[in-house]
Amino acid sequence: MAQPLGRDGAVPLLEGAAHLLRRTPLATLLCSLMGTAPFALGLLLFWNDVTSPRTTNATCAIESAVLALLLAWMNCWRAVFAGRLRRQLTGAPDSPWNWRRTWRLFGGQAFLGSSKLLVLPLSAVIVFPFAWVVAFYRSTAVLADRDDLDPLQVISRARQLAGLQRLQSWAVLPVFLFLYVMLAVNLALTLASLPQLVRVFTGYESEFSRSGVFFVFTPLFLLSVIAISWMAFDPFIQAVYCVRCFRGESVRTGEDLRAGLRALRAAGAVLLLLLIPLRSFAAVSPAELEKSVRQAMQSHEYDWRVPAPPAPAQHVPWLIRMTDRVVDGIRAVVDFIRDAIHRFLDWMRNRLNLPGPPPGKAPARGLHWGIYILIGVVAAVALWMAWRRRWLHVPQAKTAAHVLPAVRLDAEDLSPDRLPEESWLALAARSLEEQNFRFALRAFYLANLAWLGRREFLAIHPGKTNREYELELRRKARPFAEARQLFSANIADFERAWYGLHEVTASDAGEFSARVDQMKSILVAAQGAAA
Repeated sequence: MAQPLGRDGAVPLLEGAAHLLRRTPLATLLCSLMGTAPFALGLLLFWNDVTSPRTTNATCAIESAVLALLLAWMNCWRAVFAGRLRRQLTGAPDSPWNWRRTWRLFGGQAFLGSSKLLVLPLSAVIVFPFAWVVAFYRSTAVLADRDDLDPLQVISRARQLAGLQRLQSWAVLPVFLFLYVMLAVNLALTLASLPQLVRVFTGYESEFSRSGVFFVFTPLFLLSVIAISWMAFDPFIQAVYCVRCFRGESVRTGEDLRAGLRALRAAGAVLLLLLIPLRSFAAVSPAELEKSVRQAMQSHEYDWRVPAPPAPAQHVPWLIRMTDRVVDGIRAVVDFIRDAIHRFLDWMRNRLNLPGPPPGKAPARGLHWGIYILIGVVAAVALWMAWRRRWLHVPQAKTAAHVLPAVRLDAEDLSPDRLPEESWLALAARSLEEQNFRFALRAFYLANLAWLGRREFLAIHPGKTNREYELELRRKARPFAEARQLFSANIADFERAWYGLHEVTASDAGEFSARVDQMKSILVAAQGAAA
């Protein structure tokens, strides 16, 4: 059933979307999953291949084309999902699919989906039209599978619906962000603790459980959490804009009244089917029939129709009273902020002598020239402040670059990712000046590990041993046997000097550094050839 038109706030809109999803059948929800799941999986595979140094340019091009097709596939299934939700709200039957309807849906969604990749980031940078752009593209998905609208009419109708209730469009975006972050955090905690739970309850030791929390900090884990949470949250966002489009169209076409009449017609048909068996009892007199109806109405089965007596106010728990007061206070603060914004906009309109819309007419689509001048002045001041801040901080950054970090090279808990490669090399140079060749050798070794970690040949972790680093490089740099041999020789020299009694000389440190440079040149040349 349609909701009253006076419920124009963000909270009633979200409530309507939640009730709509609760009544949605599983087949409709699977339509959304049919589109988002292949695209999310393809995006993860594409990211994994692009970040790998062994992936060729031809493979990247083919996977990019496949990802573009998956994007169009996702937009088409999202339109099918949104169309089913709209027909669930209106109660209208679904029209049969044909080649013309399918091709029109695919063409329109492929064009809108590709343009969204450019328009949405631009609107996020400009900020002002961002909520309108999001509402526009979500509204096109709701209207895409209608038979009475061609693609140009869909764009025109979606543009009109996106312009309704601008404040509501902005109000739902922070709620979406908050709910999505909460969902992603809960999902990340669940996936992070899942390997340990499996190990505790089943005794199965996997690579994830042995690595502890190390796999949580990998980019692929973060992307997986984002993708899965987006797959679960995207139907709710689309349902919100579906309800919004339905209420927006109801203002002009009365679609909510039609939906109510369809529901009443369906209820009347059910009642008629229930009354058909009464025709066989033609011998029953009207008085006896009325008596039977009254007796049935007084049965305990129909006690739910009698409204419960209101509970006295003194029996309301204090927690409920306090919660009601907090909710009333929040509503009062929101109303005060909204009224203050309206008063500020009215004050600016009066100060700038902006013409207001006549009574009964929609507001103008363009802004006054004074608003554009004000926006330009604010943007110029912001750019000047950013340039001045950067100009003032450049000498400080250059001076700080020469300051070496306070790190003890004889500490046991040193990890290669504690400092960048340049800082380790600076510590090695200082140790060479002090003729502390043992410390210099350790600094060169940590710099080598930091470089390999930055190039993603190694995954740096404080709990790994030198042997584990050597085995990992054998796996990831399998085609480069010379680089692996140089790294193994460096590990052997480092362990003899640091854990053994071998005395380190200046020539040992120089040979160690030369082997590091030779290994880096081999791996850099291999990565450049692969790119």
